[in-house]
Amino acid sequence: MLIRKQPLAIRELFQFSRFRRIFSIVPFSTKHTLLFRMPVMPTFLACSRLYNAAPRHAQAWNELFHEIGRLSGLSLRTVDWAAPARLEELWARPDLGMAFLCGRPYLQAGARHRIIAAPLTSESGERPVYRTLLLARASSGWNRIEDSFGSRLGRMPAHSQSGYNALRFMLAPYAGADLLYAESVELETPADCVRALQESRVDVIPLDSFFHLLLADEYPELGRRLVILGASPFTSMPFLAGSPELAPHAVRALRDALELWSLSPAYEDIRKALCLRGFAFPSPADYAALAVQEAEALRLGYPCPA
Repeated sequence: MLIRKQPLAIRELFQFSRFRRIFSIVPFSTKHTLLFRMPVMPTFLACSRLYNAAPRHAQAWNELFHEIGRLSGLSLRTVDWAAPARLEELWARPDLGMAFLCGRPYLQAGARHRIIAAPLTSESGERPVYRTLLLARASSGWNRIEDSFGSRLGRMPAHSQSGYNALRFMLAPYAGADLLYAESVELETPADCVRALQESRVDVIPLDSFFHLLLADEYPELGRRLVILGASPFTSMPFLAGSPELAPHAVRALRDALELWSLSPAYEDIRKALCLRGFAFPSPADYAALAVQEAEALRLGYPCPA
């Protein structure tokens, strides 16, 4: 944006000491005007798609992003990026500011994304961790993982930690020469998995435990219609990620804002709506266990949940 101002004396001009480096000063006399270019603040994308378990949650995440933008002084634009839009395309954007990114695609992309923060949920203790739950309909009468063998498995794409890698790790010890399930159906999102289970298109599904927590909080009757057959070990949560190009000062500003948001009583209602206690700040090393799970499943000869 190019702005034209009325003539200023030199001494008046340099009173704007904060902005000396961003002004483009044109030599002038009292008959000339001063031209300077105002900096354009970049806008970064924010997205909560992984944890939009219900419309109310999407709205609460949007409120959170709005407050983080205000507290950090950064411009954040919330995007839905609803399926069938590909998450890989969102995660690859250079203007990514804070969007939930699963640990598995983070590792697959070379662990280059900026880790902003990860949720602390009611089940995670002092560390931002979660696990995969294996769910079936309560009407099945099943109560063990083995009870589901021979039925129809719903699973998520290979980029998913909770819906693919952790599931494969859970099932690998049972694998042998034969397939465990009569059918393996790929489903795009956690919501798709739950819907397919409810509609009896599949008989057993994996589900991110934080997504399950949000879902059960919004739809208590759903929890009564589903049964948990097993759970994977806890691993580090999907985190709010910035692009690899996100400047360090922007990362610091977002982290500081999330820390303030986590501690302030003013945001207790939003934290309650999202089943959150706040946010923590994991390191890249915390996600190494995900690669260990993959290696173990492959060692046991179980390359794909089926």
